[in-house]
Amino acid sequence: MPFLVSNVYAASSQFRGNIGAMIIDANPVVKFVLFVLFIFSVISWAIIIYKWVMLSRARQNNQSLLVTLAKGSPLSEMIKETNKIGNCPITILFNDAHEELNRITGKGSSIPLSILNNVESKIAYSRVQQDSQLSVGLGFLASISNASPFIGLFGTVWGIMDSFREIGLMGSANLATVAPGISEALIATAAGLFVAIPAVLFYNYFNGTLENIATQMEAFQIDFMNWLRREVVHVSK
Repeated sequence: MPFLVSNVYAASSQFRGNIGAMIIDANPVVKFVLFVLFIFSVISWAIIIYKWVMLSRARQNNQSLLVTLAKGSPLSEMIKETNKIGNCPITILFNDAHEELNRITGKGSSIPLSILNNVESKIAYSRVQQDSQLSVGLGFLASISNASPFIGLFGTVWGIMDSFREIGLMGSANLATVAPGISEALIATAAGLFVAIPAVLFYNYFNGTLENIATQMEAFQIDFMNWLRREVVHVSK
Protein backbone atom coordinates (compact mmCIF):
# COMPACT_ATOMS: atom_id res chain seq x y z
CA MET A 1 0.00 0.00 0.00
CA PRO A 2 1.51 3.36 -1.00
CA PHE A 3 0.70 5.14 2.27
CA LEU A 4 2.83 2.61 4.20
CA VAL A 5 5.96 3.78 2.44
CA SER A 6 7.76 6.13 4.85
CA ASN A 7 9.65 9.27 3.99
CA VAL A 8 12.96 7.59 4.77
CA TYR A 9 13.33 5.84 1.45
CA ALA A 10 12.01 8.82 -0.47
CA ALA A 11 14.60 11.00 1.25
CA SER A 12 17.37 8.48 0.68
CA SER A 13 16.69 8.38 -3.05
CA GLN A 14 17.54 12.07 -3.13
CA PHE A 15 20.15 12.06 -0.40
CA ARG A 16 21.64 15.52 -0.03
CA GLY A 17 24.46 14.65 2.33
CA ASN A 18 24.43 17.58 4.80
CA ILE A 19 23.28 17.31 8.41
CA GLY A 20 20.45 19.84 8.10
CA ALA A 21 18.97 17.97 5.17
CA MET A 22 19.29 14.63 6.97
CA ILE A 23 17.37 16.02 9.94
CA ILE A 24 14.63 17.32 7.66
CA ASP A 25 14.46 14.00 5.79
CA ALA A 26 14.44 11.84 8.95
CA ASN A 27 11.27 9.97 9.87
CA PRO A 28 8.83 11.58 12.37
CA VAL A 29 9.94 9.47 15.35
CA VAL A 30 13.59 10.48 14.88
CA LYS A 31 12.51 14.12 14.51
CA PHE A 32 10.56 13.87 17.76
CA VAL A 33 13.60 12.38 19.51
CA LEU A 34 15.75 15.22 18.19
CA PHE A 35 13.18 17.74 19.42
CA VAL A 36 13.21 16.20 22.92
CA LEU A 37 17.01 16.27 22.95
CA PHE A 38 16.97 19.91 21.84
CA ILE A 39 14.69 20.80 24.78
CA PHE A 40 16.98 18.86 27.14
CA SER A 41 19.98 20.72 25.75
CA VAL A 42 18.36 24.12 26.33
CA ILE A 43 17.42 23.19 29.91
CA SER A 44 20.85 21.69 30.54
CA TRP A 45 22.72 24.81 29.40
CA ALA A 46 20.35 27.05 31.36
CA ILE A 47 21.16 25.07 34.52
CA ILE A 48 24.88 25.07 33.69
CA ILE A 49 25.08 28.85 33.19
CA TYR A 50 22.97 29.61 36.27
CA LYS A 51 24.93 27.23 38.51
CA TRP A 52 28.27 28.43 37.18
CA VAL A 53 27.48 32.06 38.06
CA MET A 54 25.82 31.27 41.39
CA LEU A 55 28.41 28.80 42.73
CA SER A 56 31.41 30.84 41.56
CA ARG A 57 30.05 33.94 43.27
CA ALA A 58 29.16 32.00 46.42
CA ARG A 59 32.63 30.50 46.70
CA GLN A 60 34.34 33.87 46.19
CA ASN A 61 32.11 35.72 48.69
CA ASN A 62 32.50 32.93 51.24
CA GLN A 63 36.26 33.30 51.10
CA SER A 64 36.07 37.05 51.74
CA LEU A 65 34.05 36.56 54.91
CA LEU A 66 36.29 33.74 56.11
CA VAL A 67 39.29 36.08 55.83
CA THR A 68 37.50 38.68 57.97
CA LEU A 69 36.57 36.08 60.57
CA ALA A 70 40.10 34.66 60.66
CA LYS A 71 41.40 38.10 61.67
CA GLY A 72 39.37 37.90 64.88
CA SER A 73 37.43 41.03 63.94
CA PRO A 74 34.74 42.31 66.30
CA LEU A 75 31.10 41.49 65.68
CA SER A 76 30.33 44.95 64.30
CA GLU A 77 32.98 44.59 61.62
CA MET A 78 31.71 41.14 60.64
CA ILE A 79 28.18 42.54 60.32
CA LYS A 80 29.52 45.34 58.12
CA GLU A 81 31.40 42.82 55.97
CA THR A 82 28.35 40.59 55.51
CA ASN A 83 26.25 43.59 54.47
CA LYS A 84 28.92 44.58 51.94
CA ILE A 85 29.29 41.06 50.52
CA GLY A 86 25.57 40.44 50.21
CA ASN A 87 23.83 37.10 49.91
CA CYS A 88 26.04 34.00 50.01
CA PRO A 89 26.01 30.79 52.06
CA ILE A 90 28.31 32.03 54.83
CA THR A 91 26.52 35.36 55.22
CA ILE A 92 23.30 33.41 55.67
CA LEU A 93 24.99 31.21 58.28
CA PHE A 94 26.37 34.28 60.04
CA ASN A 95 23.00 36.07 60.02
CA ASP A 96 21.25 33.00 61.41
CA ALA A 97 23.88 32.65 64.15
CA HIS A 98 23.65 36.36 64.98
CA GLU A 99 19.86 36.15 65.11
CA GLU A 100 20.10 33.21 67.50
CA LEU A 101 22.51 35.19 69.68
CA ASN A 102 20.13 38.15 69.82
CA ARG A 103 17.17 35.92 70.51
CA ILE A 104 18.79 34.33 73.56
CA THR A 105 20.68 37.29 74.98
CA GLY A 106 17.89 39.79 74.34
CA LYS A 107 20.38 41.93 72.40
CA GLY A 108 22.39 42.40 75.56
CA SER A 109 26.13 42.64 75.69
CA SER A 110 26.70 39.54 77.80
CA ILE A 111 27.03 36.15 76.14
CA PRO A 112 26.30 33.25 78.53
CA LEU A 113 28.19 30.00 78.06
CA SER A 114 24.92 28.06 77.91
CA ILE A 115 24.02 29.41 74.46
CA LEU A 116 27.03 27.98 72.64
CA ASN A 117 25.24 24.73 71.80
CA ASN A 118 22.19 26.64 70.58
CA VAL A 119 24.24 28.74 68.20
CA GLU A 120 26.25 25.77 66.92
CA SER A 121 23.04 23.81 66.31
CA LYS A 122 21.57 26.78 64.44
CA ILE A 123 24.64 27.01 62.20
CA ALA A 124 24.54 23.24 61.54
CA TYR A 125 20.85 23.48 60.60
CA SER A 126 21.55 26.41 58.26
CA ARG A 127 24.36 24.42 56.64
CA VAL A 128 21.96 21.60 55.82
CA GLN A 129 19.52 24.09 54.27
CA GLN A 130 22.26 25.72 52.22
CA ASP A 131 23.54 22.37 50.97
CA SER A 132 20.02 21.54 49.82
CA GLN A 133 19.44 24.89 48.10
CA LEU A 134 22.81 24.95 46.36
CA SER A 135 22.26 21.49 44.87
CA VAL A 136 18.88 22.35 43.34
CA GLY A 137 18.91 21.53 39.62
CA LEU A 138 21.87 19.15 39.75
CA GLY A 139 19.59 16.12 40.00
CA PHE A 140 17.90 17.06 36.74
CA LEU A 141 21.30 17.72 35.16
CA ALA A 142 22.36 14.21 36.18
CA SER A 143 19.15 12.77 34.73
CA ILE A 144 19.79 14.55 31.42
CA SER A 145 23.35 13.25 31.28
CA ASN A 146 22.18 9.68 31.94
CA ALA A 147 19.04 9.61 29.79
CA SER A 148 20.12 11.56 26.68
CA PRO A 149 22.36 8.84 25.14
CA PHE A 150 19.58 6.27 25.53
CA ILE A 151 16.96 8.60 24.06
CA GLY A 152 19.28 9.22 21.12
CA LEU A 153 19.90 5.50 20.78
CA PHE A 154 16.14 4.87 20.71
CA GLY A 155 15.83 7.31 17.81
CA THR A 156 18.69 5.59 15.99
CA VAL A 157 17.26 2.11 16.48
CA TRP A 158 13.86 3.25 15.29
CA GLY A 159 15.35 4.94 12.25
CA ILE A 160 17.40 1.87 11.32
CA MET A 161 14.34 -0.37 11.76
CA ASP A 162 12.41 1.91 9.43
CA SER A 163 15.26 1.88 6.90
CA PHE A 164 15.44 -1.91 6.84
CA ARG A 165 11.66 -2.16 6.59
CA GLU A 166 11.85 0.12 3.58
CA ILE A 167 14.57 -2.03 2.07
CA GLY A 168 12.31 -5.06 2.43
CA LEU A 169 9.38 -3.27 0.83
CA MET A 170 11.45 -1.99 -2.10
CA GLY A 171 13.52 -5.14 -2.55
CA SER A 172 16.81 -3.27 -2.79
CA ALA A 173 19.74 -3.75 -0.40
CA ASN A 174 22.67 -1.95 -1.99
CA LEU A 175 24.82 0.52 -0.05
CA ALA A 176 23.30 3.52 -1.78
CA THR A 177 19.90 2.46 -0.47
CA VAL A 178 20.96 1.58 3.10
CA ALA A 179 23.47 4.34 3.88
CA PRO A 180 21.25 7.46 3.69
CA GLY A 181 18.55 6.10 6.03
CA ILE A 182 21.09 4.82 8.54
CA SER A 183 23.00 8.12 8.40
CA GLU A 184 19.82 10.00 9.19
CA ALA A 185 19.09 7.65 12.09
CA LEU A 186 22.60 7.95 13.55
CA ILE A 187 22.11 11.69 13.97
CA ALA A 188 19.92 10.88 16.97
CA THR A 189 22.79 9.07 18.72
CA ALA A 190 25.16 11.95 17.95
CA ALA A 191 22.59 14.42 19.32
CA GLY A 192 22.17 12.35 22.49
CA LEU A 193 25.93 12.41 23.09
CA PHE A 194 26.07 16.13 22.29
CA VAL A 195 23.54 16.76 25.07
CA ALA A 196 24.95 14.25 27.57
CA ILE A 197 28.67 15.08 27.48
CA PRO A 198 28.45 18.73 28.68
CA ALA A 199 25.82 17.74 31.25
CA VAL A 200 27.97 15.04 32.84
CA LEU A 201 31.14 17.16 32.76
CA PHE A 202 29.52 20.14 34.46
CA TYR A 203 27.62 17.92 36.89
CA ASN A 204 30.93 16.55 38.15
CA TYR A 205 32.47 20.04 38.20
CA PHE A 206 29.57 21.46 40.21
CA ASN A 207 29.74 18.57 42.67
CA GLY A 208 33.39 19.45 43.27
CA THR A 209 32.46 23.11 43.75
CA LEU A 210 29.72 22.16 46.21
CA GLU A 211 32.21 20.13 48.22
CA ASN A 212 34.49 23.17 48.32
CA ILE A 213 31.63 25.40 49.52
CA ALA A 214 30.66 22.79 52.13
CA THR A 215 34.26 22.89 53.39
CA GLN A 216 34.07 26.69 53.60
CA MET A 217 30.85 26.49 55.62
CA GLU A 218 32.41 23.95 57.96
CA ALA A 219 35.43 26.23 58.39
CA PHE A 220 33.09 29.12 59.17
CA GLN A 221 31.29 27.10 61.83
CA ILE A 222 34.59 26.17 63.50
CA ASP A 223 36.02 29.71 63.31
CA PHE A 224 32.82 31.40 64.45
CA MET A 225 32.37 29.07 67.41
CA ASN A 226 36.00 29.65 68.39
CA TRP A 227 35.42 33.40 68.15
CA LEU A 228 32.27 33.09 70.25
CA ARG A 229 34.05 31.04 72.91
CA ARG A 230 36.74 33.70 73.14
CA GLU A 231 34.04 36.33 73.63
CA VAL A 232 32.43 34.24 76.39
CA VAL A 233 35.76 33.85 78.17
CA HIS A 234 36.48 37.56 77.78
CA VAL A 235 33.06 38.60 79.18
CA SER A 236 33.29 36.13 82.09
CA LYS A 237 36.57 37.61 83.28
